[in-house]
Amino acid sequence: MGRQRKAGVIGRFTVAAPLAFFLVSVPSSLLGREETSRPAGRFRAAFGLDSLERKYYQPEFRLSAPLGGPGGNGLFLDLSYLQKINGDMEGPIDFWVRAGWAAPLSAGVEAEASLNHFCRHQTSLFSDYILNLNEIVGRLRLRHGGFRAGFGLGTYLGGTPGYDGLAVFEAAGTGLLFPEISWAAEVKWVNFSEILYEAELAVALSPGAELVLAGLKTYRLPAATHVGVRFGADGGGSRFLDAFDVTAGVYPFYDAYKVMIDGTFRLPLLRRESRRFFIDTAFSSPLLTGSGFWGQFWPDRMMYSVTAEYERPVGRAFASVYGRYIADMPVDKAVRFRAGASTGLAIRNQPDFNRLDGPIRFEARAGFDFKFAYDFGMKIGLNTTGPADLKAGLDILFEANDARRTVEARVFLDFGRDVSVRPFVGVRRVVPLAGDSASDGTFPRIVAAGISFYTWFD
Repeated sequence: MGRQRKAGVIGRFTVAAPLAFFLVSVPSSLLGREETSRPAGRFRAAFGLDSLERKYYQPEFRLSAPLGGPGGNGLFLDLSYLQKINGDMEGPIDFWVRAGWAAPLSAGVEAEASLNHFCRHQTSLFSDYILNLNEIVGRLRLRHGGFRAGFGLGTYLGGTPGYDGLAVFEAAGTGLLFPEISWAAEVKWVNFSEILYEAELAVALSPGAELVLAGLKTYRLPAATHVGVRFGADGGGSRFLDAFDVTAGVYPFYDAYKVMIDGTFRLPLLRRESRRFFIDTAFSSPLLTGSGFWGQFWPDRMMYSVTAEYERPVGRAFASVYGRYIADMPVDKAVRFRAGASTGLAIRNQPDFNRLDGPIRFEARAGFDFKFAYDFGMKIGLNTTGPADLKAGLDILFEANDARRTVEARVFLDFGRDVSVRPFVGVRRVVPLAGDSASDGTFPRIVAAGISFYTWFD
């Protein structure tokens, strides 16, 4: 019975309900022409070490959409996770999906209601128990200048038994001693008997980059201290972040995977008219089907790619030398991670493949993989252009070495301005590096449908 008997039916979901709630409500705001109806996107990613001698990685995606009306009330969706790994790429991953609504009650007073899903998994370690919680929290928040404080009460809906009620206290501020210093803290009083907390002190190095010192005590893990660096952008102004995107979708007719979550961000370290150096960091996590579509969601694996490119224009195209590292970390299975590194040449006809600047887009790379003989990738895109708010297109993607393959084709619509929103339908197949593949079925069955969000900061 293993994992599935550990959580109640009501609590056996992660992204589907909050994501559907957010996506059904967002398009009308995105298509609106009023400034107050524009959505906003924020991305942050932190890297560092903790006091238990592990490396950590923490990406945070936030999307918000105003609903209109007085006061600027609106919806928000947060997707984040905290992964800690030792030298063998083993360790916990804490996933959070937060969806809700916030509205001002008066000047400096705000109300918020949210559904917060939390689950924990392990990379390259066997686990038949998944901590699975769904917090429902209502908050009141006070704001004055650079200071914020709030209080909330909530309960738990289904999930791991033994959790009933909680209280939440929060505070944050900027300009502590120096204008570059900010701080934030949140304390949870779980079951009104156990104290959990997150607290951080950040020092801004420049727009978009911070040094972070944080303390964390979360569900059923020992307290730890984090030291690291965080890159991010909130509505622009970042020197270190060009763009980010996040994709969420479903496999409606496939009996192995149920949901996919992908994300990418770009760090431009050198930007000149004659040359460019940047790093793309991407992750992909297919979620297993489990007992049914509305049953338990858990990731089959965490797949990462980090690509560094030095690029120069060549005529109307852009050519580059790249170095690439990929890693495949199975989740909740005693299967060791597998990784590869490659280098080679790449060419593209525009700086960012995902921008719909021209009717034809392409990008290709070919090189030598030090473990898997070769590395090859290609992207081709066709789309409408012009000033219209609504565009349509087709993307075809393929990449491979002699052990791993990814094939995808999707038809999409595109709308929105500050945040580009692209609902899509297509086919997708991913063959991983490590362990058995859950996607060895016949290719025509792997139909995928979902939505992608793209934000650029330039």
